[in-house]
Amino acid sequence: MRILITGAGGPSAISIWKSLADQHELHMADMDARASGLYLVPHPQRLLIPRGDDPNLVHVLLQACKNRSIDFLLPTVDAELAPLARAEADFVEQGVKLALPSVETLELCRDKDALLTKLRDYVPVPDSVLLTDRTARDALDFPLFAKPRCGAGSRGLVNVNRPADLDALPKDGSYLLQEFLPGAEYSVDIYIRGDGVAIAAVPRERMKVDSGIAITARTVQLPEASETAIRAARAVGIRYVANVQLKRCKQGILKLLEINPRFPGTLPLTAQAGIDIPALLVAEIQQQQLPDDFLPFRELAVVRYWTERYFDPQEMDLLCRQ
Repeated sequence: MRILITGAGGPSAISIWKSLADQHELHMADMDARASGLYLVPHPQRLLIPRGDDPNLVHVLLQACKNRSIDFLLPTVDAELAPLARAEADFVEQGVKLALPSVETLELCRDKDALLTKLRDYVPVPDSVLLTDRTARDALDFPLFAKPRCGAGSRGLVNVNRPADLDALPKDGSYLLQEFLPGAEYSVDIYIRGDGVAIAAVPRERMKVDSGIAITARTVQLPEASETAIRAARAVGIRYVANVQLKRCKQGILKLLEINPRFPGTLPLTAQAGIDIPALLVAEIQQQQLPDDFLPFRELAVVRYWTERYFDPQEMDLLCRQ
């Protein structure tokens, strides 16, 4: 297939490239001409696009898919998902496949307060309130944790150890104030077929994290995490690929942090453990028969490190002039 992957500067896009580059023609897109993933493919397969929240994004990607005869568009940036889902019919009319859950599901996952409220009856979730002047005054049980109500990655996360730590945070309901979860953290990579059948759930323990990305991790056979992740994902209507984040509270209970309805950045570990999720998605898009039962995986650990790719600087100059 000829596949266009967005967010080429992020670990998710590069993880997909590692999985699919040998079997498919990959085109890489990003808003930044210096995004590393752009230079993993030949120059004709690189593309500069607007930001995920730019009103022109959908038009630019539609035109790019037409000009490049793209078969499958794979967005990896949170802000792009809902706008593309709204325009899915336009892409399908042009012969371009997308594999996204509904707009309602995407918007629910992006709003962490709405997500946790929805899932309280399905899985354990942290005690949390929207941060306002009143809830800041009422906060007594420190430590706490604060994060943007709508956000991605590790941006804006704050450990709150005393009342003064709340002073610099907005009190307009745009932040979520939560109980502090001190236990182990797990990311569960899941795959739910388009018909709603779950066939993969691989928990990864996030052992060392840098800038929101796990750089030391291991897959674990943890049915509690797998079952919680699938139950939460089904409750909100997830289809295809998602990553569910869980963390243990002080009583040892696994509680839901968030659901990311996209590819995570640590997929190579999941693939090496036995389940290549990008390959599963492409196989389903190509209407190949996927398993009906959960796929097995092995326990495996990984450490991540920087690597380099060298090229003529004129390649970057050429892209920057676009």
